[in-house]
Amino acid sequence: MASVSIGADAEEFWRLAGAWLVAEPVLHSVLLTTVERERRGGSGGVFALLTEDGGAGPAGVAVWTPPFRAYVSAAPADAELLALALLDSSPEITGVTGGSDEAAAFARAWTGRTGGTATVAMNQRLFELSAVVPPPRPAPGVARLAGPGDRELLVAWTVAFEQESNAAPGASVAERVVDLMLADGRAWLWDDDGPACFVGVSPTVAAVARVAPVYTPPQRRRRGYASALVAAVSQAVLDAGARRCALYTDLANPTANHVYTALGYRPVADVTAYEFGPAQGVG
Repeated sequence: MASVSIGADAEEFWRLAGAWLVAEPVLHSVLLTTVERERRGGSGGVFALLTEDGGAGPAGVAVWTPPFRAYVSAAPADAELLALALLDSSPEITGVTGGSDEAAAFARAWTGRTGGTATVAMNQRLFELSAVVPPPRPAPGVARLAGPGDRELLVAWTVAFEQESNAAPGASVAERVVDLMLADGRAWLWDDDGPACFVGVSPTVAAVARVAPVYTPPQRRRRGYASALVAAVSQAVLDAGARRCALYTDLANPTANHVYTALGYRPVADVTAYEFGPAQGVG
């Protein structure tokens, strides 16, 4: 038999689940950076930990930090148990992200219990890189770290990125994310007669850093800026001590998937994000 414990103590969750998460640091990159942020004083996360009776450690986890979707990592049957436990404690969760099979199982259990809906918000692919392949064609311009004077632009571009990727937690969250990136030197711009592309990167946790967001405004696309800047940022992260870089792509965007593969990124897993809705005729 398996059991699920729910808590709000990030430090205790890390004590119990940290080694399990670190064992697969690319697959668990989002969870690792989320838990690290919460340990340093985040937005008030909810942590679900599944253990098998008599087992030596975790068998699955799910973490929810509002206003984002929950993130699950577990075998599909265990993901269903995590979903039902979180539904009892946090029924206001608005969606889930995770490996495609486990996210589908979580969503299925959630909607089966609530009678609500689960709609695919995005089908993604997780990639990893350990050595950068230079872009096949150079782009005009140069990479630079963003500074305080770029804040307004980066917030606007972060909101635009979230809208395009169907994440959109809101401008206030975008401001917080940008402020943290600027404070830590994790926001980059490609300049070609002014800013042309924005790439952010997560803190490095368990020797893995995640590249996100990657945003080029529509009028400046198809000029190689994103490829050049992702390559530059990935190399900078590796030079600073990370062993691997991770990033997510939208499977509906074959151009982006080709661009990142050409830079040396290799697929790890398919990931699906779901949005939850109320039962028909409710709310």
